[in-house]
Amino acid sequence: MVLGASVLAPAIPGGPDLFNGAFLSDIDRNANGDGAEEPTKESCEAQQRLDAADALLGSESVSIVSGALKEVPVAIVRTHTAADIDVDSVRWLLNAAGASDAGELKLTEKFTSQNSADELSTVIASTLPSGAQLSVENRSPGTHAGESLASIMLIDPETKEAPAQASDRKIVIDTLQQSGFVETKGEIVPAEAVVIVDGASGDAGGDFGAKLVQDLAEALGHAGKTVLTSQDIAPKELRGVTTVGNVSYESGRISSVLAVAE
Repeated sequence: MVLGASVLAPAIPGGPDLFNGAFLSDIDRNANGDGAEEPTKESCEAQQRLDAADALLGSESVSIVSGALKEVPVAIVRTHTAADIDVDSVRWLLNAAGASDAGELKLTEKFTSQNSADELSTVIASTLPSGAQLSVENRSPGTHAGESLASIMLIDPETKEAPAQASDRKIVIDTLQQSGFVETKGEIVPAEAVVIVDGASGDAGGDFGAKLVQDLAEALGHAGKTVLTSQDIAPKELRGVTTVGNVSYESGRISSVLAVAE
């Protein structure tokens, strides 16, 4: 499933057209200097309307998400290209929705580097928690990493408990940290949902890194509720994962939180 600004657009000034992909693409090209022409009067006015709508959504964001995730533990996994303000804003809204903080895991640049793929696979295989299994059909490092992280981060919907013991969780996280693959913020505890926050797809390790993050998300999604939110305007659909675009805008951040609550 893909969610984005269109979910919220009917409720804001300017309606659906304000957040359509073509408009946002033009704004991004002008901001990045990719277009040959200078911003037009129309595009500047459109940006002003977008900013006004975003500010309005920001002022109403708490009331929109309030109570949606009461006492639901939610963890965040972020890539190294995710903007700090996007990650912090998503966490703030999760808290406003009533979610409890299950910790934050940052995937470093090394994690998504093709040069480190073999080392990552070795670390994952050597620290696999008791009872966890790695796919034999799909041996990609992203899939195996996601399966390992799912066993230590996500609560089993049927048993209502984490598959891995706390000691196994510590071994996996400590080894990944010592190897330079991850960093943590807060204590990582079992969660009912994981929100992956990314920058623009491809920024983290190019095509290889983008595929690794997607594989990781699908592996997590197979085990439990997983939302992948990014700066992409039209994120790719993934199996078992709700993908949300425009996380740099309030609409994307709110949609990310509501997606967890679905």
